[in-house]
Formats: sequence, C-alpha cells, structure tokens
Amino acid sequence: MRKETGIILAGSVGVLIGLTLFGVKKFLLKKSKEYDEYYADFHRHFERKNKDESNDGVEFLAVR
Repeated sequence: MRKETGIILAGSVGVLIGLTLFGVKKFLLKKSKEYDEYYADFHRHFERKNKDESNDGVEFLAVR
C-alpha cells in the first residue's frame, strides 16, 4: 500500500468515526428530551409553590 493510500484510508476512517460519535450523541440527546417531556409533570415534588395559590386539598372539596 502506498503512503498516500494509507493517509486517505486513515482520514476516511477518522471521518466515519467522528460522524458515528456525533450521530450517537444526537440520538441520546433526542431520547433524553423525549424522557424529559414525558416525565416533566411527575418531577414536581420539590417545586416551589406560590403562596398566592389556594391549596385547599381534597378534604376541603369534599366538605363543599
């Protein structure tokens, strides 16, 4: 194999590896975004609530 052919082959392999890593990263970020959109409402246990909201609860609504 000539020197130029080896350089071209190594460059091609490097580009393919780079594109593969970029594609995997994009795929994982997409999955993470779908997860965050679906579970966004379930993770509000530690959310700060406004004191202006009426937090009557189920017991108050049952008495009404």
